Amino acid sequence: MDVTYEKMSGSLGSLLLLWAAIERSAREEIIHVHGCLPKSAYGIAAVLRTWESMVTARQPVVPLRLLLAATLRAQLEGALTLRNGICHGLNGISSAHGDTPATVQWEMNGAKQSMSWDDLQASLGWLSKVPAAIAIISDRSSLETGLLDTIENRRWWRVEFALDVPEG
Repeated sequence: MDVTYEKMSGSLGSLLLLWAAIERSAREEIIHVHGCLPKSAYGIAAVLRTWESMVTARQPVVPLRLLLAATLRAQLEGALTLRNGICHGLNGISSAHGDTPATVQWEMNGAKQSMSWDDLQASLGWLSKVPAAIAIISDRSSLETGLLDTIENRRWWRVEFALDVPEG
C-alpha cells in the first residue's frame, strides 16, 4: 500500500479523536458513580487510574471485573506513551517509499521512537474498542452478560477486546 504523508497525518488525527473518546468514556463513568470528577483525575492517565479505582471499589466485588479493569488500564499505558509522544514530542511523519514503510517519529525525554503505518493501524483498531470495554466493565448490570468468571467469558474478552487476561 502506498501510504502518503496525508494518510499518516489523518491517522494521527484519528488517534487523537480516539483518545478523546476514551477519556470521555472513563470520565462519564466516574461522574455517573460519584456525581463529579475528583480533582485528582486531571489528565488521561489520572482519569484511567481513577476509573480503575472506582471499578475496584464498587460492590458487589466481581473478580473478573477487577481483573478486566486492571488489565485494560495497564494495556492502555503503552498506547498512552504513543499518544503522549505524538502530542508532546512529534518530530516527523514520513511517507512510504520503496521497502521503507511510512512512519511517525517522536522524541520524549531524550528517547527517539517511531511507529510504522501498520503498527499505528493496529493500535487504532484496538483503541476504537476501548470506550465500549470501559462501558461494559463499568456497568453493574453487565454481571449477567459477560462478567461471570468463566473460561468462555475470559476467552471472549481476549478475542473481542484483545485484553491479556489469563485463561482462568
